[in-house]
Amino acid sequence: MSRMSAWQHLRQLEWRELDVRDADRWPLGLQGLCCALLAVVVCAASYVILALPTLKALDEAKREEAGLLEAYRHDAARAAHLPDLREQVAALEQRLLELEFAFPEMAGRASLIDDIGAAALERQLTIETLRLGSAVETGLVVVHPVSVRVTGSFNRLGGFVADVANIPRLVTLHDVRLAVEEGRLHLSVQARAYSVESSSAKEDG
Repeated sequence: MSRMSAWQHLRQLEWRELDVRDADRWPLGLQGLCCALLAVVVCAASYVILALPTLKALDEAKREEAGLLEAYRHDAARAAHLPDLREQVAALEQRLLELEFAFPEMAGRASLIDDIGAAALERQLTIETLRLGSAVETGLVVVHPVSVRVTGSFNRLGGFVADVANIPRLVTLHDVRLAVEEGRLHLSVQARAYSVESSSAKEDG
């Protein structure tokens, strides 16, 4: 079906008669349009809701920790202040550990591939591409891009996108592309995970 005929077919649909429970029986063009809209919404939400606040919190915590450590060194001779400063430093270090849990170290990249592959298989999708790209250092964190291309039905692709966004680590979705080839829906997307440099690596450096 050409793009023009597909568009004409969509315009002729009785939209009021469509039922989301019968989404698998919708025309492929309509399924593709809905899946693309869903993917764009999930990508935008995952970046705005997950990535930006967490990165900001991590940066603020590190800045505050640096300031407190400097104050700790300054006031080391003032015994009256030591207990309070130690308590604040300990609390900040605990907060940093919690924030860094969302940013696994370099060794966690393989498990990310496993998680994405498991999500695709759980949704009974055909995996065409699942490849880890080169890490990109941004100063605060390291970005690990993963190229993903899967094939399946409208409902299963939508569920897969939601599953990847809910992986228990910080993952955002970018460059979403949806295509209909030989009567099947193909979804291409770049998933990006984030990691921080380990404390031991910093000390070695």
